[in-house]
Amino acid sequence: MLSKEIDEGCLWSHSGNAAGQWHGLVEHLTSVASRAAEFADAFGAAALAWWLGLLHDLGKGAETWQQRLVALGADGGRVGIDHKAAGTRFAVERVGLWRLAMAIHGHHGGLENPAQLHAFLTSPERDRLAEDQAVSQLSGHIAELRQPTPPTWPNWAREGPEAGEMLLRMLFSALVDADHLDTAAHFRGIERVSTKSAVGMAELLKRFERERARLVAKREPSSIDDLRAQVYADSVRAAACSRGFFRLEAPTGAGKTLAAGGFALHHAERHGLRRVVFAVPFLSVTDQNAKVYRDLLDPDGTGGVVLEHHTAVNLDDDRRSARWQRLAAENWDAEFIVTTTVQLFESIHARTPARMRKVHRLAGAVIVLDEVQAIPVHLLDPVLLALRQLVEHFGATVLFASATQPEFWHLPVLKGVTPTSIVADPSSLYAALRRVRYRWWRRPKPLLADVAAEAAKHRRALVVVNTTDHARVVLRAWKEAHTGSAAIRHLSTRMCSRHRLDTIEDIRRLLPGDGDVLVVSTQLVEAGVDLDFPVVFRSYAPAEAMLQAAGRCNREGHLGREGGLVVVFDPHEFGRPPSYEVPLHETRRRFGPAPGQAEPDDLAALAAYFTGLYATLGPEVRGQAVIDARHEWDCLRVSELFKMISDESVPVLVDYTPIAGPEARAKADRVVAALQRGRPVRPDQLRHLQPFLASLPRSFAEGQRDARLVRLAGDLHIWTGRYDPLFGIDLTPEDQ
Repeated sequence: MLSKEIDEGCLWSHSGNAAGQWHGLVEHLTSVASRAAEFADAFGAAALAWWLGLLHDLGKGAETWQQRLVALGADGGRVGIDHKAAGTRFAVERVGLWRLAMAIHGHHGGLENPAQLHAFLTSPERDRLAEDQAVSQLSGHIAELRQPTPPTWPNWAREGPEAGEMLLRMLFSALVDADHLDTAAHFRGIERVSTKSAVGMAELLKRFERERARLVAKREPSSIDDLRAQVYADSVRAAACSRGFFRLEAPTGAGKTLAAGGFALHHAERHGLRRVVFAVPFLSVTDQNAKVYRDLLDPDGTGGVVLEHHTAVNLDDDRRSARWQRLAAENWDAEFIVTTTVQLFESIHARTPARMRKVHRLAGAVIVLDEVQAIPVHLLDPVLLALRQLVEHFGATVLFASATQPEFWHLPVLKGVTPTSIVADPSSLYAALRRVRYRWWRRPKPLLADVAAEAAKHRRALVVVNTTDHARVVLRAWKEAHTGSAAIRHLSTRMCSRHRLDTIEDIRRLLPGDGDVLVVSTQLVEAGVDLDFPVVFRSYAPAEAMLQAAGRCNREGHLGREGGLVVVFDPHEFGRPPSYEVPLHETRRRFGPAPGQAEPDDLAALAAYFTGLYATLGPEVRGQAVIDARHEWDCLRVSELFKMISDESVPVLVDYTPIAGPEARAKADRVVAALQRGRPVRPDQLRHLQPFLASLPRSFAEGQRDARLVRLAGDLHIWTGRYDPLFGIDLTPEDQ
């Protein structure tokens, strides 16, 4: 009966939608080809993308596939018959796409490698008669299949294997995005899916400048306002320069967030670039910067201008603005995006369609990397290589923004690249904005309890330590000392991300008041979190970490000529991240109170430190294995190796209800209930858990039978023990 409802002369790509309309195969192939070509035109590969789109579902033209689709009918279900082989083979044998055919082969399951492609094409299990039949059927409808003309590759793509592999990644992204959008349009019964907020870069720039002027006018006057204005003016002036690499080197408090946004929007508008992608290392900074840009670019609060794509955002709200956020997050079809460096770089180096749909949107984009010093050293070279390729071959501009600019430019992966410095004389700017003095507390090494007692002598003080255990010691010392009426706060990964964000907001509320405030934190407070203390104690750490901690001291410059106090202490108790070992060796050589040593804000010493650090580590430590895998076009291996977040910890769901209300927690609890019952849970539903995840050492989770820790699914555990309102998960040294 179903087959009679379908014109027997047609070939179908998808079964009926809600209106009973079936999706024609020829229409789907040509539509995907056109849209993929539109996407890839941004990087000069429209013809290649067109062929990939035309061929991706070629195998659906086989009679066995068509019969199975009709048999399943409008109820849907998986056809279960391969449909990628015909197009993959045609791409290799008739169109000369060679390894680019991996995009067709992987358009559902993901990119693999040339060996897997060869094994697939030579497999005796393939139905070659069905493949030939599909080509024959569709050749009667699509003239290009009868006499294919091989497309031309961009010249740069033949410069080396890594260049061609990057072209594959961008073409794959364009293909799977076009395929998804065309399929979604069919099932929604519309001609074309579009999520883009049609504001335009010129209008965004106009809003930004108008709202920025209002923000500056109502801000409390500061002694450093003129210097901030100069940094902004320098950024706008630099935006007129040609596309490429830029450096915004300015101390904390110099207005980098506004300056970076101003540069990006002016540069994009001037050069016709399509979007701004603002990437930061930590959720606390993402949330903070997204709010700044929302206020500037979307003052009416429509929710449809600034796309936030990170795990702390609820993408499942029913409001129209949240629906735009959810759809745009899938493929970054937006003009201003705030995301994390993890989301950005792991997407570039991923292999699956869901992760890579957005990657082609980086062509013709301004990519701002805030707190660039936080790029993990173990992946530094592949990250820099990808950025160089985006700039040189895909029309992007990259801005590195940081108070502690690393010296990347001598590395072989950036050989020949000269960045444009936005601030002409950073040394003078740092000298003018120097708002702290340093004191070194190293001999004898103080106990953490002594540091806690010294900090408690001040009405407002921040103590930054290297481990959660050290934070626990300081926090307990304060609690046991009964530090009067002081508000005591703590920040570390023992707290879930929503708890940390709530605590940061609480600290911001407390600091302008009359009460005493004592805060102990791990290094997560250092990267861009806008807190301002008169005194900061920093456990001995790599030079860039010490300087970042100093950026939380006298940030607004209100303490007069004497400035704030930064005490660098070397604690008696041992404990630091393993990644600190080599940087600490370089730091001890160059920074300290001894003759010939410098303070952390000495830019010449900092540049020498980074140069020595990267030379000591060598390419093998900086991620050469990822580049080697890219050289072989081994996308499986690349995705296995490229992990920005260490697997030395496991995610743990904790019992925390956010200050804003119980709704988000209720959604997370429903997901937990579904997992406990063994029900399937979609990735977008799992996102509800993210704000309530803390971290515990993998050795603790896997090495002990602790009744408080219950495995939920995979690496995910539930903490059933007490969740401390100050500390979060409180493990004793014996536990650890």
